Amino acid sequence: MSSREVPSFGYSDAFKPARPRKKRNNRPAKDVPSPSAMLQRTMDELSNTECIRECKRIVRESLDAIHLQRPDVLCLGLGSPSASRDARAQLAFLLAICDDLQIDRAHVSVYDPVFAAEDIALLAALGHVAAAAPASASCPPPLTPPVQHGRFRAAGPTVAFMPHCDLRLYENLLRENWSGADPRAGLSQLVLIANRLSDYAER
Repeated sequence: MSSREVPSFGYSDAFKPARPRKKRNNRPAKDVPSPSAMLQRTMDELSNTECIRECKRIVRESLDAIHLQRPDVLCLGLGSPSASRDARAQLAFLLAICDDLQIDRAHVSVYDPVFAAEDIALLAALGHVAAAAPASASCPPPLTPPVQHGRFRAAGPTVAFMPHCDLRLYENLLRENWSGADPRAGLSQLVLIANRLSDYAER
């Protein structure tokens, strides 16, 4: 991908430490926004940043350079969008990239063992294939069993979106797609949107 520095994405609401408050009896409970409402807010914030515009350009140009169009998308290590603001930002980023590439959301598979029922429902409403546990043999591409510890074999051209995963997950994914009669053919179908792997080597 381009070495051009990508502007960072920041949230519009600055963090302010909470002050202790006196308890009040019979105070009505504050309405908590739904996961979909919180995600929409994050998507709106992200859409107005230079960061996402530059990221879209980089991803689009990178896939064009290797003649890879409308691939399947596999997301590992997303976190819980219903409980984590970082996870919602990562999901908003994923949605923005997929929409920019005109990738059907039914071709986006998301797996994380921390998913709660709210996360599965949110992702299903978005049209994604979501799993919180290892998928069965009937799970659609690009998920193929065993779906655990990053051991996924790409059934075709696949973009793997792996935000902040540990090194073992990257190793397992690359090793799984390196095996076979022609290892290079397997890896040639795989594109990573992830941390810089050199950062792990420098630790």
